[in-house]
Amino acid sequence: MINPSNAPFFPAVEELLSWTSKRQQALAGNVANMDTPGYRAQDYSFEQELATIHLSTTTANHIAPLKDEAHARLYAVNSKVKPNGNNVDLEREMTEITKNGLQYITLVQYLNQKIRTLRAAINEGGKV
Repeated sequence: MINPSNAPFFPAVEELLSWTSKRQQALAGNVANMDTPGYRAQDYSFEQELATIHLSTTTANHIAPLKDEAHARLYAVNSKVKPNGNNVDLEREMTEITKNGLQYITLVQYLNQKIRTLRAAINEGGKV
């Protein structure tokens, strides 16, 4: 029997959803600590991590799946430091939280569409 969860897009979307969830936690932590003296804002950068990943291929047509830890490193946010040593910029954090939330919603919508397509194929596949 075919297992739809083995479809190649499921692991990729799962990793991306996990990444956006971790990023949301980091951004929320920044907001929670915006008045903490000496606190330095942290974030995850998909673009920075993607640049450091060395992709290996198993065949000419396949790219090896990425491990979640490969692109889940926190980095310090470079922004203006306040007199108390804190560098959290609330406007930046709220903007990034919004962007990250939209990415998460987009991924969930994509995953739902793929599931609907698989269901349709399964339900309609045997009909003539």
